[in-house]
Amino acid sequence: MEEVDKTFREAVADGRIHGAVLLAKDLTGKVDISRSYGVRSLREEDPAKRPPMTADTPMRVASCSKFLTSIMVLQCVEQGLATIDESLERLLPEVAGLKVLTGFDEAGNPIEREPKSPVLVKHMLSHSSGLCYTLTYPLLHQYRKWQGLALEQDYDNLDQNFTYPLLFDPGTSWAYGPSLDWCSRLIERASGLSAEEFLQKNIVEPLGIGSDNMTFELQKHPNTQARRADMTFRGDATFTAQSKDASGTGKLQYRDESYWYKDIQPHGGQGIYTSPEAYMKVMWSILSNDGKLLKPETRELLFKRALTPEAERGFDEYCEQFRAFVPGVPVPVEIKHSHSLGGMLTLENCDGDRWRREGNLSWSGLPNIIWNIDDKAGICAIWAFHLKPWGDPICIELGTKFEKAAFLMLKES
Repeated sequence: MEEVDKTFREAVADGRIHGAVLLAKDLTGKVDISRSYGVRSLREEDPAKRPPMTADTPMRVASCSKFLTSIMVLQCVEQGLATIDESLERLLPEVAGLKVLTGFDEAGNPIEREPKSPVLVKHMLSHSSGLCYTLTYPLLHQYRKWQGLALEQDYDNLDQNFTYPLLFDPGTSWAYGPSLDWCSRLIERASGLSAEEFLQKNIVEPLGIGSDNMTFELQKHPNTQARRADMTFRGDATFTAQSKDASGTGKLQYRDESYWYKDIQPHGGQGIYTSPEAYMKVMWSILSNDGKLLKPETRELLFKRALTPEAERGFDEYCEQFRAFVPGVPVPVEIKHSHSLGGMLTLENCDGDRWRREGNLSWSGLPNIIWNIDDKAGICAIWAFHLKPWGDPICIELGTKFEKAAFLMLKES
């Protein structure tokens, strides 16, 4: 790790990144890495006043929330509150009643049809429900305009953000969408608890994380607010690294974007505040199969393909078409993959036995936070920059170097 340390220290010193957290741990004890670099905020003009980035720095982890929400849904299944194969009429009638959008008529009104099959709970966990985020689909752009609502999710509730039609019949394809955002409401209706109460009872307490280190409700935790990371931007880019001025050469800057600290109705796909250190505790529980979160037989669902062959082809096509939005970074798009009930599965070794192995489970979050659990290699890792745009080439290069170094440590005698 000496070379990785040197590289990250230099990247902070020359202004390529403001800060980062790197964590990795394996089952044999060879790997137990916790490194932090730089600062968590550029808000202060005086560099001497900028607080350090640490492993316990809280961040809104955006789509890394999806893994935590998937675990909570599976806990509902274990508790007899839901089943994987049930349709959504009971728990999410708002989604169960959605139709498939096929186009618009000459008057500009949407053309919709009934889906050929119902949306099931397992479709919600594997992004095969037909629900899609609006940014990548022109049909949904037009639908939002017809609704008179903002294209992006500018609202503080699920209904205004994500009530729009499916784009394909459930189970027949794959698209990145708000299925897991809706699942926070599914959890509430199944359990009779709020999403926050369920999170605290079933993940935070069993792992001894503490509510200040994992919550949907930042504003109720002054200690968490005081320690949280601000968002850092590279140049003028706001979303993905294929945006204008997002080549990795822009100047780092603080901008006040309320998304990163504003509490909204629980969105299971993006609304959890936690630290890399706390997130590692969840990953370690799953990797070590300690039974604190899931029974062994339920845990196996996280590493089992949940897509039909047809839907897997849809996943491959999505990743090829929307390279800027591929959540499996840094795995090359050419590597075959599927999706389980917990995240993306890599279906091939990425570099023999030197890096992510066949069956690796991973996902990521918008501010360049990327995690993976490799059941075959017996290691889990997370790297967190809390920097936009998503897919920032400097973050990806640095994070990949760390991750590969951690995997290579497994081969040392």
